[in-house]
Amino acid sequence: MKTTTLLLTITLATLASCSSYTRIGDLTGISNRNLDDSQEYVLIEREVEAVAKSDNDALEQAVDNMTKEYQGEFLRNVKIYVKSNGKKVKVIGDVWGVQNTNVNVTASAVAEINLQIGDSVVFNRRGKIIDGKIIGLNSNSVIVEYGKKNKRMEVKYDDVTKTE
Repeated sequence: MKTTTLLLTITLATLASCSSYTRIGDLTGISNRNLDDSQEYVLIEREVEAVAKSDNDALEQAVDNMTKEYQGEFLRNVKIYVKSNGKKVKVIGDVWGVQNTNVNVTASAVAEINLQIGDSVVFNRRGKIIDGKIIGLNSNSVIVEYGKKNKRMEVKYDDVTKTE
């Protein structure tokens, strides 16, 4: 009976280790394309994940899947995981790319507000008014950098006020 239990435990442990990902590294940046130094790249989406399964170039496929899905150019703050057989790769990171720098927001048909990267804005966070600067634009929110430590936060258009 002990032999059967021991054999079953070893088998289950082996199967469990085959289905989990192993972290193989952290990278500051990764890209499958050449980057243009004349372009200004902005944060498009933070902490997104892509998984790719292929017989070869699984890492390249995962990076391509993520940049295509979020219409970006490269990834920063990347964590790479791989299955034990090496045929399935998971990539988690921040997508960066070229973003439309002008967004027109119509607030209750009262006024048209033109937000751009670099504009100063204020927003309410936990009951305090925070000053910040726009570093990225999404379809329904802005990415604002604020504070002495340059913290970043995604804020909906309705929650920011442009200051001059």
